[in-house]
Amino acid sequence: MKRVIIFALWVLFVSACTEFESLDGPCTVFLKETDEFGNQLSYVIDQDVRRNKKTGVFTYRELLEDGRTRLWSIMRESEPDDQGVYRYFSKSQEGGVKEVDFVQCGDVFYLLPAEDDKD
Repeated sequence: MKRVIIFALWVLFVSACTEFESLDGPCTVFLKETDEFGNQLSYVIDQDVRRNKKTGVFTYRELLEDGRTRLWSIMRESEPDDQGVYRYFSKSQEGGVKEVDFVQCGDVFYLLPAEDDKD
């Protein structure tokens, strides 16, 4: 009986780990913002980038000039807008918020509107 419980716990642990995928960076986060010339703003993430396959949430770290790191996440709003489209926001542990358009990691694109149809 003890072996069955240990095996069940191991299966549960392994299945929980497969919900997350580590992404080989760098990934580019494209924002909804533009600069004064109309160019879309973006930034690169390459520190500890992970994505929850079930929820689509990204987490990553930003290396600061003083050597510390700041944890960020990209999350989807709980409800879609009037057109049925979900909005995504990049949020830091210190409260910074930026609206995200999509994320590109190599040749793979994430957070595109077509992905919302899968939910």
